[in-house]
Amino acid sequence: MNPNSTRKLWVLHGEAKQLFNQLSNTIDKHHGDWITVTAQSDLPDYLPNIVEPTKTKALLGQQYLHAIFDATEAFNLDAFAMLVGTLVKGSVLILLLPQNFNDWQDQDSLRWNESCLPIGVPNFVAHLQQTLAEFAGFLSQDFPPIDTLAIDVSEQQKVLTQLLESDKRINVLLAKRGRGKSALAGLFSHHQPCQVTAPNKGALATFFEFAKPDIRFDAPDDLIENATELVADYLIIDEAAMIPLPMLDKLLNLALAQNRRVLLTTTVEGYEGTGQGFLLKLLHDKSYQIFALNTPIRWQAGDVVEQFTDRLLLNGGLSKADSSPSYSQSVSYSKVDRSNISLLRSIFYLLKMAHYQTTLIDLRRLFDAQNLSVFQATMADKTIAAAVTIDEGNLPDELIEQVWQGSRRPKGNLVAQSLVAHAGEKQAAQLHSLRINRIVVASAYRRQHIAKQLIETIMAKAINQHHDFLSVSFAYSEENYRFWLACGFTPVHIASHKQASSGSYSVMALRPLTEQGQALTDKLQRKLARNAFWLKNIIDLPFDTMLNIDDNQHLSIQDIDELYGFCCYHRPFQATYAALCRLCQHHEQQLPLVKLTILKTLLHNPQSEQQVIKQYHLTGRNDLMKAIKQEVKQCLKSLF
Repeated sequence: MNPNSTRKLWVLHGEAKQLFNQLSNTIDKHHGDWITVTAQSDLPDYLPNIVEPTKTKALLGQQYLHAIFDATEAFNLDAFAMLVGTLVKGSVLILLLPQNFNDWQDQDSLRWNESCLPIGVPNFVAHLQQTLAEFAGFLSQDFPPIDTLAIDVSEQQKVLTQLLESDKRINVLLAKRGRGKSALAGLFSHHQPCQVTAPNKGALATFFEFAKPDIRFDAPDDLIENATELVADYLIIDEAAMIPLPMLDKLLNLALAQNRRVLLTTTVEGYEGTGQGFLLKLLHDKSYQIFALNTPIRWQAGDVVEQFTDRLLLNGGLSKADSSPSYSQSVSYSKVDRSNISLLRSIFYLLKMAHYQTTLIDLRRLFDAQNLSVFQATMADKTIAAAVTIDEGNLPDELIEQVWQGSRRPKGNLVAQSLVAHAGEKQAAQLHSLRINRIVVASAYRRQHIAKQLIETIMAKAINQHHDFLSVSFAYSEENYRFWLACGFTPVHIASHKQASSGSYSVMALRPLTEQGQALTDKLQRKLARNAFWLKNIIDLPFDTMLNIDDNQHLSIQDIDELYGFCCYHRPFQATYAALCRLCQHHEQQLPLVKLTILKTLLHNPQSEQQVIKQYHLTGRNDLMKAIKQEVKQCLKSLF
């Protein structure tokens, strides 16, 4: 750490309004932007730029001098990360913390804990206090020296030259914040004909400051939906890791199909997930070259604020010494004591290495979320695999009925609620279950059945705690599907839409642990096999090899129940799709005089809602669903 750091961190403890009043002289005396991130209301007038923690994305791409981050009532790590990256050399960041952590309840927990009330966060507090202690010698209430060192931009100039010399059709620029990534991409546009796209045009302020004046911007969805003819030789995709993978893949394919070249820029660490992880998934079958910027230009190397932030947010990863394989054959499996902060840090690093979507919210959950447990596999006292599980079920009948009707979707219980809301099985939320949320094995130890044995350990604990079944929701791939089948799980539900983040269909699978769990699993499996007869028309998966499809498609009592849920309540069209198909089939055979005109048109063209809306002169999707519900209601009246 650099004792002459060009940015300074102050840490003040107390009550927010008192602290803000104490800072009035400092703010008056020292000119600056004084961006203040706080959820407080009724603040002093002398605070010039107040931003709510949930709106800090508006700061991206900007640069500011001096800031205050109020964490007296809530510590939003995402907002903190965004703010820190905007502060230029010469800045002071003032971090406001509560006077006493002993009975502190973090309001930020409402974002990531499955509860409607805030909770205490003892493990995060311990991590924060340890981090503060490590930096105690560098936290002083003074301002950086006026005559700060000049910033070295030689690395940026060198990388720009290398980029211009690259013969690859896809080039990737990786950097932590403050390294001049956006400025370099802007300078690149002076040497090659470029157009730019990004998830948020407002975050491109630095890019446009350095870019060619007439460079064209297009939103990612506009480029894809309009199959736009690209106007330049190069498509620059800024902050690529913030764009959902399916959309990013389409952008790449659009450019490559038009014989254009691509420059992807992305942040290695941050609120949007781990930048390097997304590359592994996106570019695994493509030829590309990676360039990296390591030297900061927005502040000085060895900056105390950056190093404190990296430590608090667990940026970076395991060192080579930490990740090198051990050749011991003895593997131990256990439940983790979550008060072991050092161990939780190691497990978070493992998760980041394997899951490109691992975010700061996952860190907060890992530390303190209720109903969450962590399991590990160790070899030679080193954690080589980990799993995160979440308790689900035991919901009250009234709430389950509301979830089934489609009028409530409270936080949490992802699989239990989905099986009620989409698969129509209320018992899934009545029983007590354990969902496997994440599972990871260090790359050097894979293909040794460690994950499978870790699941067996989880199962043994679940049985002791009287859970009825284990559950998992995973993005479909043949490899993932085979793995969960090999671990004794039965697929029971498949989402009808691809996940925006992964571009894959979500599959839910259960492993029963009790007779009730077995009965539920068997019932859901039979239902999926029956529904797959119709679902294969709208879901692009190899159902014929995944399931024994049931061609017995008579209209059942359960179908009638779901159809009433659709037309009289708020059960989704997609969740009722197979029952609606069976109703149409039954209608043709038994009720030819009852009209299901609009429903049949949509079922024959399931991907063409807009065409159906236009054909029947409807005002939109809500109007379409209303018309179909009316048809179904009339048909059900004719049945009974």
